[in-house]
Amino acid sequence: MSFAPVSKLQGSADPVPSAARTTPSASAASLSGLELSCRPLREVHGLEGQWRELAGRVGAAASAFLDWPWIGAWLGMLPPSADVRVLQARLQGRVVGLALLVRTRRKLGPVSFCEAWHLHASGDPVLDKICIEHNDFLVLPEHADALRAAMLAHWQQVAGSAAELHLPGLVGEGWARLLPAGMTAEDETKPSAGVALGPVRDAKLDFTPLLSSHARRFVRRSMKEYQTVIGPLAVEVADSRVQAGQFLDELIRLHEAIWHKRGLTGAFAGSGVLDFHHRLIDLAWPDGGVQLLRVRTGDRPMGYLYSFVRGGRLYVYQSGFDYGLLEKHGRPGLVTHALAIQHNAGLGHGYYDLLAGESQYKATVATDHEGMTWSVWRKPAWRFRLEQQLRIWVRQVRQHRQKGQESPGEVASAPAKEED
Repeated sequence: MSFAPVSKLQGSADPVPSAARTTPSASAASLSGLELSCRPLREVHGLEGQWRELAGRVGAAASAFLDWPWIGAWLGMLPPSADVRVLQARLQGRVVGLALLVRTRRKLGPVSFCEAWHLHASGDPVLDKICIEHNDFLVLPEHADALRAAMLAHWQQVAGSAAELHLPGLVGEGWARLLPAGMTAEDETKPSAGVALGPVRDAKLDFTPLLSSHARRFVRRSMKEYQTVIGPLAVEVADSRVQAGQFLDELIRLHEAIWHKRGLTGAFAGSGVLDFHHRLIDLAWPDGGVQLLRVRTGDRPMGYLYSFVRGGRLYVYQSGFDYGLLEKHGRPGLVTHALAIQHNAGLGHGYYDLLAGESQYKATVATDHEGMTWSVWRKPAWRFRLEQQLRIWVRQVRQHRQKGQESPGEVASAPAKEED
């Protein structure tokens, strides 16, 4: 893990009254006098006060990943060498926009290649395995796009001439509409799934009628099997910080066991990851921003869910299930999620967010689907054009080698396309 410092930041980091230059014309009048700055983070405590105050004004428009518990815990896991910059927008002396950018140097092979700035991420794959989603600038919703545009334009001013901006986990198609002229974007979109909880309440807190007939049969049969063989099903939510920590420890044990069985490491492996989650729970617990939930069959735990809560939305972040309780018909994941969905619908939450990524259980229980985008924006610079040409050349060489390795028989035996 290394954070290579940038020896010289090109451009001013002082506040720039730039609303007239950087905001869309439709919002220029309402944001007249906007001041922007991008300064090194010197003191976390002062930032916490500003962040919490603005997050309170933004309300449900900001995700749990932009709430202070996530941001504060993330800052706590960064090494001292991390170059963290606070991108801030002020209007009439009051903060209306905040974002944290970590500035690194990206390498191309062994060569230091360009400035790389990361929105609420470190640029280190080990640290970033906590995987931020629903990422954004923390901005007032009534001026959201105008503030984003102004803040992005200010980043352009302070970043070097050959710089790229990494924007992980943006909702939907990302910020393509805000891409400044001359810059290029490289996007990767991942599916994201969830369950609207209003229809579950309308169904008298029975989630199974909303499933496909195939999934409904599996879930109901599994529920019956657990109750017949072991005992009644029950949902428990941790009601103290101590119990939340116990639930998390058990979740991690089950989660890591199944990944180790596959010869892989789970989501909680890696330096600082466990400390991050315990710090996050400490920060979120007083305001009800985290939920640790357990489903039991009889007196035996079947599954655990670790979720964030904000604005009526439940972000189901990680899980751990015991797959060894039944010899057959045991689907602890489906049963745990079904019961958790019903429980949270009963609490009045609006949406059960399964977050990004494809899996069988998400395809089974989801009633809603959206996308999430990981973007890299690049300034117009010759080195990026050269890199793109190198990528094309490498891809062509690989394709040529693959063709050379195919035998004539293998090529000739490929089925011909059928005609209508």
